[in-house]
Amino acid sequence: MDKKNYKWLMLAFLFGAYFLEQATRQVYSATLPQIKSDFLGLGVTDAMLGSVGAVFTIVFGLSLVGSGLASDLFGRKRVLLIGVILYSLGAIGSGFAQSVGSLMIFYGVINAIGQCCIAPPCYSLISQYHVATRSTAMSIFQSAVYLGIILGSVSAGTMASLGPGRWRWAFWVVGALGLLLVLVLAFGLHNEIQCGSDDSTEEKATVKEAFLALTRKPTAILIALAFGMFIYVSTGIRIWVTTFMVRTFEGVSLSGAALHSVFWQYLGAVIGCNVMARLLDQWGKKRPRIRLEISAIGLLLCIIPIIFIARVSTFVGCAVALGVHGLTMGVYEAGHYPAMFDCIAPRYRSATTGLTGCMAFVMGSMAPLVLGWISDRSSMREAMMSLGWFYLAGALILIPAILWYFRIDFIPNQEETR
Repeated sequence: MDKKNYKWLMLAFLFGAYFLEQATRQVYSATLPQIKSDFLGLGVTDAMLGSVGAVFTIVFGLSLVGSGLASDLFGRKRVLLIGVILYSLGAIGSGFAQSVGSLMIFYGVINAIGQCCIAPPCYSLISQYHVATRSTAMSIFQSAVYLGIILGSVSAGTMASLGPGRWRWAFWVVGALGLLLVLVLAFGLHNEIQCGSDDSTEEKATVKEAFLALTRKPTAILIALAFGMFIYVSTGIRIWVTTFMVRTFEGVSLSGAALHSVFWQYLGAVIGCNVMARLLDQWGKKRPRIRLEISAIGLLLCIIPIIFIARVSTFVGCAVALGVHGLTMGVYEAGHYPAMFDCIAPRYRSATTGLTGCMAFVMGSMAPLVLGWISDRSSMREAMMSLGWFYLAGALILIPAILWYFRIDFIPNQEETR
C-alpha cells in the first residue's frame, strides 16, 4: 500500500487504540457506585475509592515523559503495542479485583502505565505521515477522546446497572477488546522506520534542554501551574460525577447518570474549544496575549457552572450546568497550548508538553482522594463545590504572566523560523 493510502488506514488504527484507552479510563468512574455497593462489607469509604483514581493520575502523569522517550528509543509501534497490552491486562485484572488494593495495582498502576504509552507514539506517527493533512488528521484523532469517554461511560454504566458484580464485565469486555486490537495493530501497522518530523530538520531537544528552556520562561511556568489547577478539577469531576448524580438526584439510574454526566459536558467542550480556537486564530494576529487572557477568563467562567452543578436541585438542571461547564472548559483549552507555545521555541515544544503534562497530572492526582474525603465527612455536594476554588487559583496564577512576563517571554513568529 502506498503512503498516501496507508496514512489514513494507520490513522484508523491509532484512532481505535486511543478510543479504547479513553473508554477503559472511564470504566472506573461509570461503575464506581456499584463497586462501592459490592465492597461495602469491606468497610470501603469514598476516600479509599478516590485513592484509586489518585494513584492512576499520579502514575499516569509521572510516566508521560518516559513514554515519549521510550517511543524515540525503542520504536513507536513497539511502545504503542506494549501500551495497549498493559492497559488491557490492567482492565482485565481490575475485573477480578477483590479489594481496593487490587484495584490500585491493576487499574491505578498497570492500566495507567499502559495508557500513557498511547498518545506520544500516536501523535508522532500522525505528524510523520500527515503533512498537508495534519490538522484534519489530528482533529479526527482527538475526537477519539470524546467518543471513548461517552461510549465507555454509557456501556460500563449499563453493564454495572444489571446487578451486583456485573461491573466486572465492563472491565473484562474492554480488556478483551484491547487484546484483540493488539493483533490488528501488530499486523496492520507497518514496521518502524527511522524518520523524524517531516516539517523540521532540527534535532529533537532532550528532556534536560526542554526543562532548562521551560524554567527560563516565567510565563510558561505559570501556565503549567494553572494547568495543574485545571487538571485537578477535571480529574475530580471525571472520577466522581456519575456517583454524584446517582446519589444526589432521586430516581436516576446508574446507566442514565453514566450517559448524562459525560455527554453534555463533552459536547459543550467540543463546541467551546472549536469556536474559540477559530476566534483566537483571528484575534491573535494583532494581539498575541489574547490567548493567555482567554485562558484566564475561561478558568473564571468555569467557576459559575461548578457552583450550579453542586447546588442545583434537579437532574435536568445539573445536566444543563454540566453542558455549560464543558463550554467554559473548551474556552480555556482553546487558549492553553497556543499560549504556552507563544513562549517556547519550536524544538522544545514536544518535550515541554510532556514535562508540563507530567507536572499538571501530579498536581491534580489528589483530587479523587480529596473529594472522597470531603464526601465522607460532609457531602458530595460540598466536594463538588470545593472545585471552584481551584479554578479561581488557576486564574489568579495567570495574572502575573498577563501583566508582566508575557511581553518578555513572547517569541514572535519571525524569530521562530530562524
